[in-house]
Amino acid sequence: MRPLAPPLPDDLQALLAHNGTARTVAKGTIVVAEGEPAMSMYLIHEGSLRVYVTGEDGREVELNRLGPGDYFGEMMLASTVRTATVKALERSRLTLLTRHAVEQVLNDRPDFAQHLIRKLIERVQALSRNVQGLSSMDVYGRVVRLFNDLAVDDGGRRLLREVLSQQQIADRVGASRAMVNRILKELLAGGYIRGGGSEGARGGRIELLRPLPRHW
Repeated sequence: MRPLAPPLPDDLQALLAHNGTARTVAKGTIVVAEGEPAMSMYLIHEGSLRVYVTGEDGREVELNRLGPGDYFGEMMLASTVRTATVKALERSRLTLLTRHAVEQVLNDRPDFAQHLIRKLIERVQALSRNVQGLSSMDVYGRVVRLFNDLAVDDGGRRLLREVLSQQQIADRVGASRAMVNRILKELLAGGYIRGGGSEGARGGRIELLRPLPRHW
């Protein structure tokens, strides 16, 4: 899916930072939690954060990953509670913005309002696609779609742009780690992939050696 919202311009990032409060969080910090009161938005300057929801069975389903130039918590403009949890994957530098500060920038800078609208549309489309996939595909189909979405050309090799553990893959496709482990083992044995968590290696990216079968 082609992103609707370009990166937030540097001048807008600077304006938001000027109107907010700097905050640095350590790896593993829960910045906002699903269900808690929504009273602020955050702009990311450095680091990486994971957005996820938790089902009734306690299983986490990853919705997105965010990095520098992204923002989150904007739903506080229309909702009184957080709809997802955001956790820092590494030490991250943020700007906390109150509702009043965000509304002031929206009033002063129509281009920020346009960016926010595009970002919301982009996220709704991604969420709809994820929900459709969870309801209509089996686990294998969701793994294939995830790998194809993340695959990039790297010097003639087709690699996932992110390093993913088996648990992270399971979180993204809404499945158990055991099921993902079985799928990766069979793809590895069939010569479709290599590297990464499929071989138990730490820090490696999965390489797609040839088109993945449509059915498992």
